[in-house]
Amino acid sequence: MILTVTLNTSIDQALFLDSLKLGDTNRVQKVQIDAGGKGVNLSRVAHMLGGNTLATGFAGGPTGDFLRGLLDRDGVPHQFTPTAEPTRTNFNIETDDGHPPTTLNALGPLVSAQEWATFCALFQELLPQADWVCLCGSIPPGLELTVYQELLALSKGKRVLVDADGDALALAVKSRPTMLKPNLKEAERLLGQAIQDPVEAAQDLRELAEAEIVIISLGAQGAVLATSEGVYQGDSPQVIAVSTVGSGDSMLGAFLARLEGGDPVPIAFQWGLAAGAATATTDGTEIGPSSVIELLFDRARVRQVG
Repeated sequence: MILTVTLNTSIDQALFLDSLKLGDTNRVQKVQIDAGGKGVNLSRVAHMLGGNTLATGFAGGPTGDFLRGLLDRDGVPHQFTPTAEPTRTNFNIETDDGHPPTTLNALGPLVSAQEWATFCALFQELLPQADWVCLCGSIPPGLELTVYQELLALSKGKRVLVDADGDALALAVKSRPTMLKPNLKEAERLLGQAIQDPVEAAQDLRELAEAEIVIISLGAQGAVLATSEGVYQGDSPQVIAVSTVGSGDSMLGAFLARLEGGDPVPIAFQWGLAAGAATATTDGTEIGPSSVIELLFDRARVRQVG
């Protein structure tokens, strides 16, 4: 099972406007609402592609209930720890005037020490069922930046993916997770230098973190994957990108679902590239449908470069 941990879940609202006028009234043409958070998106895609997954983390208040309802609608298994404060709502503003989307991300609910202890107890109950543990996204207020290290310590003997940023990622790397998935800027921060060659950087980062798998995502240019058995350059299918929100999460969801299903790493990587591109073709915070992922699979390219 792919167990995803999203400590700072969200309701993601995409607002569609003709143009954004600051300091004035704006008429919203359309609203799209999705369950959000990196791990939640990973589970959504993994489930859609037939993977065995369960989403956990925190969900509180009416927005937390709404989040559960959205996942129930899509049949995505979940088991969240309630919080007294409500789950956050994020906004993604998309306009027709050619400007990039404007994203407004809330901090999230304040998580108490008791709520953290309750979650840790649940996490340990779920661990025996997990083949992969995925620690994803930002840390909500009230929790220390070392919480991923705490969860890694509890996950000894399990394969653990960390997909985070900043100090939370840097601290987690010290605990030697199985897999990392930074983007180019996050990888530069981890390595402490500008990256000229992503292939070399993926190898360097794998050695630095002592990780089995490192994927550096490169946006429209695809991604690089480094393992002990080789390094692979992945070229994403050429699509007309509408919104890249959730593309990286989609890539991971497809990659792990296919890996869990028995595909070799290069084929699972190809599915991941297809899923990331499929999500980039959707509006707002929507994830790419399985029919589009399957269509794009043959247009993704993976070649061994090291």
